[in-house]
Amino acid sequence: MMKARMGAAGLGASLMLLFAACGNGPPAGSGGSSGGGGGGGGVVGSKVTGQTAAAKLKESDELKFSPTSASVKAGDVVQWDNTGAVAHNVTFDDFQSITSDTMNGGDTYQVKFTKAGSYAFHCTFHPGMEGTITVTG
Repeated sequence: MMKARMGAAGLGASLMLLFAACGNGPPAGSGGSSGGGGGGGGVVGSKVTGQTAAAKLKESDELKFSPTSASVKAGDVVQWDNTGAVAHNVTFDDFQSITSDTMNGGDTYQVKFTKAGSYAFHCTFHPGMEGTITVTG
């Protein structure tokens, strides 16, 4: 009887740990994790729509960003355009709060960067499809 109770208690504790680990990261706008580019935590940018872009990058059916990097000033908008038929996304290595949803052919995605730093990004669907945005003060 005692072994059964201890087993049930262990299972309950394991389930609690499992569910606690299932969170999907920090709330939107929290700036993601600290460290990496952008000088660490804090809000580094925000998703925007309909803005004039200082830099545009294309996502192609050849599974690459073109160009792979861009430099802008703090306050500028960067736009990604999916010019092909293959779905992509823009996932920031250290700042999940500015990561895009899945982008189908013809979709665009914009981020207004507010903090100087270097921001690495990639497409989670296609290994090796990566780039960097450099933001100056």
